Amino acid sequence: MLALTAAAQAEAPLTEADYYAPLPQVLTVTRLAQPLDDVPGAVTVIDRDTIRRTPVRDVTDLLRLVPGYMVGGFNGANVTAAYHMPLDEYGQRNLVLVDGRSIYSSGYLGGTMRGLMTVTLDDIERIEILRGTNSAAYGANALFGVINIVTRHAADVERRRVAVTLGNDGIRDVTAGLAWEDAGTFHRLTAHRRGDEGYRPTGGINDDRRIAQLHWRADGNAGPGLEWSWRAGVSDLALGVGYVGNPGDAPRTLRYRNTCAHGVARQELSAHDSLQWSLAWDRIDIEDRFDYAPIRPVTVDFGGREDRIALEVQHQRQWSDTWRTVGGIGWSDDRARSRPLFDTDAAVSVQRWRLFGTAEWALAPDWLLNAGLYASHHSRLGTSAWPRLMVNHQVAEHHTLRLGVTRAERDPSLFDLSANVRYRFPTPPYEIATFVSSGTVGPERLDVQEVGYLGHWPERQLTLDVRLARERLRDYIETVSRGGQRRDFVNRGGFVLRALEYQLRWNPSRETQVWLGQVWTDTEWIDADYLRQPPKRMLTSGWWQRLPQGWDASVVLTAQSRMSWRRPGVNSLPGRGRVDVRLARTWRLGDAESELAFTVQSLGGAQSAFLPERVLDRRVFLTWRLSQ
Repeated sequence: MLALTAAAQAEAPLTEADYYAPLPQVLTVTRLAQPLDDVPGAVTVIDRDTIRRTPVRDVTDLLRLVPGYMVGGFNGANVTAAYHMPLDEYGQRNLVLVDGRSIYSSGYLGGTMRGLMTVTLDDIERIEILRGTNSAAYGANALFGVINIVTRHAADVERRRVAVTLGNDGIRDVTAGLAWEDAGTFHRLTAHRRGDEGYRPTGGINDDRRIAQLHWRADGNAGPGLEWSWRAGVSDLALGVGYVGNPGDAPRTLRYRNTCAHGVARQELSAHDSLQWSLAWDRIDIEDRFDYAPIRPVTVDFGGREDRIALEVQHQRQWSDTWRTVGGIGWSDDRARSRPLFDTDAAVSVQRWRLFGTAEWALAPDWLLNAGLYASHHSRLGTSAWPRLMVNHQVAEHHTLRLGVTRAERDPSLFDLSANVRYRFPTPPYEIATFVSSGTVGPERLDVQEVGYLGHWPERQLTLDVRLARERLRDYIETVSRGGQRRDFVNRGGFVLRALEYQLRWNPSRETQVWLGQVWTDTEWIDADYLRQPPKRMLTSGWWQRLPQGWDASVVLTAQSRMSWRRPGVNSLPGRGRVDVRLARTWRLGDAESELAFTVQSLGGAQSAFLPERVLDRRVFLTWRLSQ
């Protein structure tokens, strides 16, 4: 620390503008733009500069910077992230938004794991992560964490850009992008390919990953005070799954294709009123099948098609200097077609109508009340409502206490509600049913009480965010045997999790940035059969340093105690730490900027990931960027 301080003193001093720079404003928590000290929750903001300078290749790796987030995957091609509790392998209990569009899949398995792979780091402006629950603003599935990815406005992107990454373990990444203006409309086009060989190939694991993407965005104005934005894209994922020598899960390549379109228009009605419309459409095509070798010609198939369309209208108003509201109405339709999964050629679907609103009321100069409510009617489950009440009290200038309660739910997926998986044979037993849903499973319910503190010391460029929470999950969804190989989905039990976490950020100079976060958890399962365990202790830290002559260095250290993504015991991961480093140099090539970066992930060598036998080797790669 003494060496770091001495280096800081030798660098450019902070100015008065640096001292009094405001805290960042976030939109994720209430749908209102709020400074961090007014937000009803704990938020981590990762900006574009930090994303570029961090030793990562995708969004999931970037979440290691966020206190409370665990990253793992049942194989190296299918990696997910979970906040506080490793309850599933598919990201079913966190909500991920891309410019406000949900990438949550409600079909087979559900979740956000593969949706996170459809986002290119180079297109991201910033990421806002609410460390907590937020059904009061976004409805079901915003259970453990909300990740809001804000992409770059087309007017803010370099005209031409290219990046190439080469490394061990088959790492081959290429990004190319163009930006242009046409008749007052700004356009951004990005093509991206990414690939690697996954975990160490032990135990017959098959987990190569190849991703190809094409994304377009256009931004413009249709008149005074009327802004619009259109986005469209296609992502094709070729993901290795299965194991050599396992006839029930044979090695194969799963194909996942996501095609999407999303339009947003915002009208400033007055200095105090605005109206926003949004329309989003997604299609997911999945091909995942293999021949069951012991009994031919039986084919095991998990493929299908999912479609979602969502409409929303949102109104925001500033009623006075002390009173603001945002509210809206929305409708969505989710449907899936898959004979192998539902034993019908007809679509299985759910529709949701929703009303939502948040009020921000300054009760006094140092007291702020945030109240929110989200009400939804689900065509299969009925009507539910999820409230939030949070009080922020500024005990002194730049020092705020938070106290509040909230309720959230996660809806069962279409597969949970309608599964009907049957395998038919030419010889006895002729038919075997594996998953047959009774359709009686209900939502999971989460009640949260939390106390928080946000302290900001402008003269030291230091911010401290602390969260103390009690999270009580009820009606946990799990499968039970109904005789033979048949299983059904039911609600049973849950857990109580108590957590204390903090996030510290310090900028001792313009050239230096330091992050430090820790988490302590205590978990008690109640009448449940699937006792996954989070780490009792977690550490995340980062150091970013700008050096003379265009050099830049960064180090990210993460550590956690013993944990389990699956049933504890032989599946438990020992306590472990990981260090990632990056060294880069930037220089000018005429009117273009060039950068060469050398990155090492897991500097200390190979380590277990997800399960003890799943090993992630040290990764070394070189990235060259050119932008103009």
